[in-house]
Amino acid sequence: MFATRIVKYARHAASFTLHFTHGGLLVAGLIVTLFVASRIATHGVQGLALGSLLGSSPVVAAQAPDSEVQDQTEEVGQEIALSPDLQRVKSYLAKRYQVSAVAIEPLLASAQQTGRSVGVDPLLLVAVMAIESRFNPFAESPVGAQGLMQVIPRFHTDKVDVKSDKAALFDPDTNIRVGALVLKEYIRNTGSVERALEQYGGSSDPATPYAIKVMAVKAQLAAAARGKIIGA
Repeated sequence: MFATRIVKYARHAASFTLHFTHGGLLVAGLIVTLFVASRIATHGVQGLALGSLLGSSPVVAAQAPDSEVQDQTEEVGQEIALSPDLQRVKSYLAKRYQVSAVAIEPLLASAQQTGRSVGVDPLLLVAVMAIESRFNPFAESPVGAQGLMQVIPRFHTDKVDVKSDKAALFDPDTNIRVGALVLKEYIRNTGSVERALEQYGGSSDPATPYAIKVMAVKAQLAAAARGKIIGA
């Protein structure tokens, strides 16, 4: 009789434990469900990572659209390819002026791009660089002409802000751009490239050696561009 009661109590205890455990699991499941639902409402399904469910810092894939990423990549890694003509000019200049072809390539690329955008023959820009500085971007004359195209800052404050950056004209791209704008302005004012060169070189003589020298170098560059070197 006593043994029967013990068995009965044991069954009741086991049943109570089973129901308690089951109920606890249900409550825990409900809590987890509510938590997940709140996280989805806050971050969305795509932004909900496994780490956030486990209590660690959420990992959210915050990526820019593919097109934006591609644009940024192209912007950073963009390189201006020289035309076949300027590739030949590069080889000629490297030998003629004993400068590195690697170092002179970005100067030619800048002249190519600037010449096209401003409306000045890139070979004219290269010829002026050859005469003025022999492709030394840090050249400076006794009168204060600076950089590749020997631009005098105080005469062209409308084209470059040297007050905020005194070294602006020693940047090759800036110097070539300003030099091209100056030449463009002089060509428009004088009506010819030769007279524009006279003004650029500080002379009013139509037979000035400066204009003659620049045009002679330009002719050599044009020949090199066609693969026919003359007068080297």
